Amino acid sequence: MRTRLRDTYLGYAIGCACTWGVLLVLANRRLDPDGRKTLRLVCSGWWIGWTSATVARVGYPPPKPLTPEAKQRLAIVSLAAVALGLVGVIRLLATGKLPASIAND
Repeated sequence: MRTRLRDTYLGYAIGCACTWGVLLVLANRRLDPDGRKTLRLVCSGWWIGWTSATVARVGYPPPKPLTPEAKQRLAIVSLAAVALGLVGVIRLLATGKLPASIAND
């Protein structure tokens, strides 16, 4: 019986790599050098976090199952966080430059 790739952690990792690849290619075409550098740093930080979480999954026992209410709260908060992140990236790619508050730092 074949395991579906989309239902595995490997499938998640491949999807993340593809998404970051697309974002970095778009950034390379649309952003100024400072914007590209910032997005590369964010990408690097994300992968560092992903790697440390992967190591933790190997070394620590799985968490207790969430209650249905906690699962729903987590889904809502996660969706909001992803939406905010996407809005920021889309705005960055649309304008082709960093916001003044970040560029001046």
